[in-house]
Amino acid sequence: MCKTVPYVQGVSVAASVYSLIAVSLDRFLAIWWPLKCQITKRRARFIIFVIWVIALTTTIPWALFFDLVAIFKEEPDIQLCLEVWPESMNGALYFLIANLMFCYLLPMILISLCYILIWIKVWRRDIPTDTKDAQMERLQQKSKIKVVKMLVAVVILFVLSWLPLYVIFARIKLGGETEMWEEEILPIATPIAQWLGSSNSCINPILYAFFNKKYRRGFVAIIKSRRCCGRLHYYETVAMMTSSSASMRKSSYYVNNNNSSTRRPPSQDTSVSYIFNNTGV
Repeated sequence: MCKTVPYVQGVSVAASVYSLIAVSLDRFLAIWWPLKCQITKRRARFIIFVIWVIALTTTIPWALFFDLVAIFKEEPDIQLCLEVWPESMNGALYFLIANLMFCYLLPMILISLCYILIWIKVWRRDIPTDTKDAQMERLQQKSKIKVVKMLVAVVILFVLSWLPLYVIFARIKLGGETEMWEEEILPIATPIAQWLGSSNSCINPILYAFFNKKYRRGFVAIIKSRRCCGRLHYYETVAMMTSSSASMRKSSYYVNNNNSSTRRPPSQDTSVSYIFNNTGV
């Protein structure tokens, strides 16, 4: 268990982080080159396979060099599970390269770069509309702002979730001997930092649902379908319903506008108000 638990933890962290990178790259390609760089099921399976190969191989030293160590000579039965590296190998260098660089700094740079480029593309793009009134312009601007907020929140939460744990590990690995007050704080702070880092994987779905109404609508459709292991076709339950309702309301809007001389002005239940109330990011 001394070797298994750290290894499984390391594999889980690496797989989670590199999955976030894959999601970011998928979004980047879908926004910048929606017709050229599509990720098929075959490519997705290959990407998942590569992620788990990287996660399983880069953390092998944790399975090899963790061992039970007696820390008190007078109490040899009291042992702790610690890293015991051979003299010919440098554990601090492994932490610096494999953990800090490839599991935090590099993912942070790649995720930030992808979302910055997505933000640039979304902010510059004009949504094609049949009318160019002020209300529609405000609606487009509001949608862009929601996208930017979600992208910024994803990056900030990733950075802040993992920062305390890597700060603690960097202090232990690279900071030399710990002080007495640090030895009292670390046993309390380290589990909290580990929980905070792992929580990033469950924060993201909540974040997407908070900013994306389509995500929430699809999740409700899954619950209402009462299917445990079956497939739920999104376009049959959510997208088609949304598009058909929007088309009906849009047609009604233009009919009312074209016949304004004989009919009363359109009420608030127009295509613009529908989009304003139902548009997702």
